[in-house]
Amino acid sequence: MQDNDERDPSAFQLPRETTPTWEVELLISGVAVFAMLQLPNWLDSVVLDWSPRFIDRWARLLWLVYLYAKSAALILAVTFVIHLLMRARWIALVGMHSIYPKGVDWNRLGIGPNAREIESQRMGQMSDSIERADNRATMVFALGVVLASILFLITIGVAVLLGGALWIDTHYGIPIDIGWVVWGFSLLILPYAFAMMVDRNFGEKMTPGGLPQRVVRAILRGYARVGMGMANNPALAMLSSHHGRRRTILMTFTIFMLAVLAASSSLFYARDPDLFGSYARFPDSDEVGTRSVDPANYDDRRDIVRDEPVPYIQSAVIVGPYLQLVVPYVPDRDSKILDATCANADDLTTLDCLQRAHRVSLDGKPLPVQFDVGQDARTNRPALVTMIDVRDLARGRHEVKVAEPPTHKGSGDSRIPFWR
Repeated sequence: MQDNDERDPSAFQLPRETTPTWEVELLISGVAVFAMLQLPNWLDSVVLDWSPRFIDRWARLLWLVYLYAKSAALILAVTFVIHLLMRARWIALVGMHSIYPKGVDWNRLGIGPNAREIESQRMGQMSDSIERADNRATMVFALGVVLASILFLITIGVAVLLGGALWIDTHYGIPIDIGWVVWGFSLLILPYAFAMMVDRNFGEKMTPGGLPQRVVRAILRGYARVGMGMANNPALAMLSSHHGRRRTILMTFTIFMLAVLAASSSLFYARDPDLFGSYARFPDSDEVGTRSVDPANYDDRRDIVRDEPVPYIQSAVIVGPYLQLVVPYVPDRDSKILDATCANADDLTTLDCLQRAHRVSLDGKPLPVQFDVGQDARTNRPALVTMIDVRDLARGRHEVKVAEPPTHKGSGDSRIPFWR
């Protein structure tokens, strides 16, 4: 190793071509990476907590907002992690260059002449490798932030649309289906796509100042004002111009699809953890009838975020004289029941209708229970509550069943085994 006095002073300085924003990039990635890693889990908790509060069509619209928001969060989290690793590699190269300013001594690597020639040509000068590492880190940072920003704007748009649709449904009684949203977005994008296609294929042939040119310009200018077009994404425009438009579009589409796939699959896994793992040979709880125990049916074992809103009791082992049965109100199920059987009923009659819809039996015998209006204390969602006297039950296994309303085709009656 050389003495410090024999080294080139320039080896202790950053290359002149170093990206001037490298310090800010490191600061943003270092500070934000931890928040971005926590954001996807927070979004899971929010959507899993909110979706049971809405009927199916609103839950599906909420699902769209969640999908775009989580995809943006995942892109940012992955971007910051990869950027930190690439910046760490760049810093390591700069540091190693300061120690060994002459670069790699290929003659001392112990490789053959052909491999030495190929490797040395591919690597080039050490300063070139440092510059490439610097440029790649900045490009990853810029691309990730740009793509996440696009998804974030889409998320805001869909959220505003969801709020507007909910307001229309609430105040004017006009139901909004998810199909309307899809067609609405398609109709909004179609004029812009058509104008871009016409301009690309026939723009040079148009008469200056003619009607076709004025129409195309008006459409493109209008969409540019609302945020569409390459001028609104300078970083993406530079990447497209230097690396090819088709290549950039393909890369963007691939990243979006991977992010959406990761966001949707993670929620499916949160709903059903058995999907992950080698559990194909384990008996299916839906096929074994009464010989299954679901933690969601017990208040001291259920996961209030990930479990479906199903009837539950306080515990699998009942020690006291009463069994508390709670039947959550599920809008997508119970509102259909009330519309079919108790339309325009007052509150007391509505409660009676819900009681008739959710018949209760104990060990196969009907129970004349009386439901009271209550609340799921841990989720703050409305629920039906009743207390069942179990003082005279023999020790051992028993089962309380809550019938599913006949107008609803779901997972079937809820069977809750418990022990005295």
